[in-house]
Amino acid sequence: MPNNDLPLDEIRRELRDIDALQRQSLPGYRSALRRLFGDAGHSEAEQAAVIGGLSRRNVLHIGGLTLLGGAVLAACGSSSSTSTTAAPAATTAGAAASTAATTLAPATTAAATATTAAASSLDVTILRTASSIEELAVAAYQIAIDSGLVKTAAIGDAAKLFQAQHREHSALFQAQTKAAGGQPFTQPNPAILAAIKPTIDALKDEMGVVALAFELETVAAQTYQSNVGTFTDLKLNAAIMTVGGVEARHAAVLAGVLKQAQVAKAFQVTGKATKPGTGV
Repeated sequence: MPNNDLPLDEIRRELRDIDALQRQSLPGYRSALRRLFGDAGHSEAEQAAVIGGLSRRNVLHIGGLTLLGGAVLAACGSSSSTSTTAAPAATTAGAAASTAATTLAPATTAAATATTAAASSLDVTILRTASSIEELAVAAYQIAIDSGLVKTAAIGDAAKLFQAQHREHSALFQAQTKAAGGQPFTQPNPAILAAIKPTIDALKDEMGVVALAFELETVAAQTYQSNVGTFTDLKLNAAIMTVGGVEARHAAVLAGVLKQAQVAKAFQVTGKATKPGTGV
């Protein structure tokens, strides 16, 4: 039977707000990409790289994208002959400086290259771990939907909405993994799945399903909080916090269903964070 003691109207309001937040962020990135790239033929990896650099503020203030678009296209290697002609002296000077640096300090250059490669590898590891967590959330919500244990329509709606958003988050992290030169991780995180399998097997009622979902959302939000400031590509900080913000809202809704007093410091602590590379 549905739980009639739940604050159903509040849950539905929260779901509308979370849906609006998602629509303002991730789909906004894709719209901005279309405006930036059009049909210019830039690769999927190049376009995916930009997603991480567009914060919600950038997307909403779309008028400022003209300048950003020029910078991005230049960084991606615009084929325009105008830019080549416009600054031949600068290009020549840059090439000369690069040659001199390589000749005078080969050891330093090699060390810098190695450091950059190692740092890029860390970015890939973090992104692969993130997509594995998102895929696990997608799978967990599918278990909840198929279990027959969810009797309250509003909770069922939450499960479907949150699952759809996790699917989008996973696609975002996979695209960014490709852009960073890595192989996207497309399966549920096996280490976390093994850890929660006894809980899944023991599910008996709706509140048990909600408690499991709350735990996963908390792990995701705290994991992404712990990743901020560790990326070599600074654009990824904004991307992971955009996703983390949505998932903190998921956790808050589920905490309300569970009648927890608060999700205290859910975004300030990282005690439940998953370390980069776990299970991937």
